[in-house]
Amino acid sequence: MLKKVDFVSAFVLRVATLFLCLAIVSPSWARAELKVQFISVGQADATLIRCPDADRFMLIDAGDRKKGGYPQSLENFQAHMLAEFKGKPKKLDIVVASHAHSDHIGSMQWVLENFEIGTYLDNGDKGETDTFEGLQKTKNRLVGKGKLEYVNGKKAKSAELTFCPGAGVSVEVFSPWAFSKKLRDANDKSVIVRLDHKKVSFLFVGDAHDKAEKAMMEEMDEALRKKLDVDVLKVGHHGSDTSSTAAFVMAVSPQIAVISSGRMKVGSNVRYKHPRASTITTYANWFKKADQNIFKSADFPHGKIWAYDPDRDWRQMNRPDGVWLTTVDGTIVVRSDGDKLTVSLTSGGKP
Repeated sequence: MLKKVDFVSAFVLRVATLFLCLAIVSPSWARAELKVQFISVGQADATLIRCPDADRFMLIDAGDRKKGGYPQSLENFQAHMLAEFKGKPKKLDIVVASHAHSDHIGSMQWVLENFEIGTYLDNGDKGETDTFEGLQKTKNRLVGKGKLEYVNGKKAKSAELTFCPGAGVSVEVFSPWAFSKKLRDANDKSVIVRLDHKKVSFLFVGDAHDKAEKAMMEEMDEALRKKLDVDVLKVGHHGSDTSSTAAFVMAVSPQIAVISSGRMKVGSNVRYKHPRASTITTYANWFKKADQNIFKSADFPHGKIWAYDPDRDWRQMNRPDGVWLTTVDGTIVVRSDGDKLTVSLTSGGKP
């Protein structure tokens, strides 16, 4: 007969063994976090999202089509994807092309040709580039063969997509240009994606300009307007001054703002000059006013950033608390346990 202390020890051992077995057969126990990767792709956008409970993935945009030399958007995106899925089924449950510009759909045809896709959604707009035409042909071929479900964002207006069932995760997409006839610019036609993980929320706005921001705040119904208020914002149009109006930033009230753009005077950013100093100032003012941001730039090594000021050319600015930029931080990983957020950086700012 076991002594009491022996019984307790044996019981503890059995419980520990049981938990170990469960962890082995249920690896999600060891990584029950939503993982959002803002991939460093230069003057472009690409975001990969992994479910907290299994290897289910969603992709929003796919970098640029440029080959060779910085920003190496195409090579870096494809290498990142292949590394992420090494030894795993190349399957994406949801793929979203925010709009038809090449810096968002550059590698999207490659994605459709090399991954099994569950649902593919775009904004329903027409593009005028070879990149868009090639993507459309591939998409239509796969739809015709029943290999993916296609959702037209404009026709859907707003829709909930199934992702991570049972893990407390929900996805909703809506198209501002389906609500407003005033939106004619291709950037303003970006599909908007809201992602929720229990108490934590994300908003991805593509390249939506100030007109689309205004339409979201004024022309959508109240239920959708409330969904603009989130914890993490993928900043519109690479930090351009065409987006991120003070009213919109206040409506979103982010704790984290992520800017994906190219470096100063490199590649296509010679022309676009992103991010803009006025946009950085808008976020600095928001985080200072909110006085609730728990993420301090002092915790990371890149306290200074370059931004473009039309009156003063490029100039260095203090990075506001809560603002991350792929130009200095590289690929930015935001994790959620459903209650709180953490941020980690995977490389320096050179993709």
